[in-house]
Amino acid sequence: MMKRPTRDDVAREAGVSGWTVSNVLNGRSASITDETRRRVLKAAQTLRYQPNNSARSLVTGQFSTIGFWMCFDYSQHRAHVLHRMQQQMKNSGFEIVIRDVERVLDQDPGFSKTFQLPVDGIITFDTPTAGIVFSRAYPSLSLPFVSMGAYRADGRDFVAVDLYSGAVDAISHLIAGGRRRIVYLLQQVDKNWPREARQDAYEVTMAEAGLETEYLWTQEISLLSSRRVVREYFEAGGKADAIFCHNDDLAMGACRALYDLGMRVGSDVALVGCDGIEETEYLACPLTTIVQPVEKMCATAWEFLQNRIRNPDMPLQQMILKPELAVRASSQS
Repeated sequence: MMKRPTRDDVAREAGVSGWTVSNVLNGRSASITDETRRRVLKAAQTLRYQPNNSARSLVTGQFSTIGFWMCFDYSQHRAHVLHRMQQQMKNSGFEIVIRDVERVLDQDPGFSKTFQLPVDGIITFDTPTAGIVFSRAYPSLSLPFVSMGAYRADGRDFVAVDLYSGAVDAISHLIAGGRRRIVYLLQQVDKNWPREARQDAYEVTMAEAGLETEYLWTQEISLLSSRRVVREYFEAGGKADAIFCHNDDLAMGACRALYDLGMRVGSDVALVGCDGIEETEYLACPLTTIVQPVEKMCATAWEFLQNRIRNPDMPLQQMILKPELAVRASSQS
């Protein structure tokens, strides 16, 4: 049986000290040159070195593991965010452990135990329940915790995306284009969930323009569900001249429904999505969408968490990012 390579083996291969190897593989390489860092990473790859996290945690009190909490209702945006976060953590020496945060908190007394994992910190994405779950699972509040996306845990580190302003821009764009019957297409959620910024922005902006609100509800975030609901709406006599969609998946399903019905996207019915996933640029009729700053959000959240791990007593780190409206053919006559 081949001997498992050690940190010292990597150090010899790279021609550096064991201390340098540890710092590079644990993401503490700010004072180490790029050339040395590359040598260490190449040596670790060549030797197929895997750090023994269990043994290291006994010595350092750290687990080299980060929890990533999100809701598992699939969307392409969520998949993209998870991918970007994994890319941010690549070569950091940390592993990422993904956990589902349910929409409604389970009242079972043992609920919090499912989230009590040996991790060095937690990043949450787009879940309003994360702060409550965290306070139950870790009542001492000593574990580094960063929320990011549409929902934030006030009083903790966060990187929020201001989807309220993004939705205002989107609805205002539709109104400025002469649209008056603007329907909001979104998923039906449990009544215990807090109101979401996009819905608030829709209602306020429509009211300020003297326009009536109208909703289309899907059972799930999927192209199939969206296609069916939008098609049934128009077949039943719906008169919308624009559809504002909660996310890009729903917008792409709505786009297909309009094609099914022989309607012209943009001319007959304007469409606006939200998230800014790459696929929206490659439709037959490119989709207007609220582009979220995913790369900056993930990079900043990871930076905040590392800062908090290194310095638990540092001041709060809080940032609000503004999305941008990408105007394309789907909302132009």
